[in-house]
Amino acid sequence: MACGSILYPAMVALSGGYNVPLDANPFNGWGQIIDCGDVPVTSYDNAYAISQIEEGHHSILSRAPASAADKPGLSKKGKTLPRVITLGGDHTITLPLLRSVNREYGPITVIHFDSHLDTWKPKVFGGSPTLQASINHGTYFWHASEEGLLANDSNIHAGIRTTLSGLSDYTNDGYCGFERVEAREIDLRANETYAGGMAGIIDRIRARVGTKDPVYLSIDIDTIDPAFAPATGTPETGGWSTRELRTIIRGLEGVNLIAADLVEVAPAYDTNAELTTMAAADVLYEVMSIMMKRGPLTKD
Repeated sequence: MACGSILYPAMVALSGGYNVPLDANPFNGWGQIIDCGDVPVTSYDNAYAISQIEEGHHSILSRAPASAADKPGLSKKGKTLPRVITLGGDHTITLPLLRSVNREYGPITVIHFDSHLDTWKPKVFGGSPTLQASINHGTYFWHASEEGLLANDSNIHAGIRTTLSGLSDYTNDGYCGFERVEAREIDLRANETYAGGMAGIIDRIRARVGTKDPVYLSIDIDTIDPAFAPATGTPETGGWSTRELRTIIRGLEGVNLIAADLVEVAPAYDTNAELTTMAAADVLYEVMSIMMKRGPLTKD
């Protein structure tokens, strides 16, 4: 999508947009897809930059959507709001995005696709020499939990395969309200009580978050194995293929996604074929498709 552009039907018709597995076209449905451009962010002051991201996001999230704006919605004020998908670099941006979402929805359930936990205590991850240094791409969910932004005991990670400082990291992760699906669980075989493979992972995510309550989706591109998506800051081998992640996301059809982000794509590190940006765009396409199928964020 070109910066600041609206995807008009004529443009879509040239490239297609029909999602065969989901039987949906996110570009040709009840909603209007608009590229809102970039939030202006300073590179000189991290604390101010985080504030800019929150305010920029909230200025979009809190406005009336193109569809169903006159109908009662799921927000705290009873309004129907737009779905905002944010494309970012450093995963730290999820913290100000969750602060923005909290202003409209209150504590939110999170589905987090990543190879890393990102719930580390600041003293464990980075040493926390200053307050601002304590907020980084490995600690933002810890801060979100401490600030009451997360709906406890309904959040879930998927794709985890990071090394740890010790099993205490998992204990702390549980205190932050997360369950974990490790990447290697895709190899588990089916049995009488577990579907196995991608189907089993989909079942676990859906069982954790349900289909009624509002859910925020955060996707780190390093969920995908670096063989398929090498252009990221902290790659981890042993991940899922692009096809596997897209299939799992399609399996979230019906989950009440109210907003999302897709982060950690570093185009400067990509291959000549732009494998990572292509993977990110296709993952985003699946997210948009299931959002479109769910319908506006009205109160049923």
